[in-house]
Amino acid sequence: MSVVRLTNYRYVHRVPTASLRVRFGIQGLVPAILFCAGALEAQSASEYEIKAAFLYKFASFIQWPAAAQGIAPAGAAPICIGVLGADRFGSSLDQVVRGKQVGGREFAVERFQSASQVQHCEIVFISGSEQSRMSEILTLLRGKPVLTVSEVAGFCERGGLVNLRVADSAVRFEINVTAGEHAGLHFSSKLLSLARIVQEATP
Repeated sequence: MSVVRLTNYRYVHRVPTASLRVRFGIQGLVPAILFCAGALEAQSASEYEIKAAFLYKFASFIQWPAAAQGIAPAGAAPICIGVLGADRFGSSLDQVVRGKQVGGREFAVERFQSASQVQHCEIVFISGSEQSRMSEILTLLRGKPVLTVSEVAGFCERGGLVNLRVADSAVRFEINVTAGEHAGLHFSSKLLSLARIVQEATP
């Protein structure tokens, strides 16, 4: 059975297996995340359950321009997490955000096949299935207040904001801070302290 812990900018687990047993709560960044019946830390978790947990928690450690005043007014629109392209999360993403709120706002998960449909979302996970048209997608979303997240090698170097990678039996995350600033997003110091900071490649 494997154990995952947060160390520097990655989740590390012993004994690679098809499913991971996750412990959250290190440095207060990712407190125990509930999946329906119980805490994720008490269950086996797949790669995409872990990535779903990342997407949910990012909302607590990033400030969007319209959220500068903190708590949203009653009736504010949900925080939209979009999945662009092939959806490998199954029901995991819907389950991890069910009943949760950040800043007084609930969550809504939506699936898309076209980048032109996602611009109202605060967080967009760009699936690896979209690798061939990644430049087109990032050009469309560049400078907009959308947290782009992917799992494709070199994503942050191409202008994406956050990349979730699996390497050496670990889920790691990288952040392109400069691209985030251009999008009007502010990353918390806690999040940055645990990330690998990546600069966009020079054309």
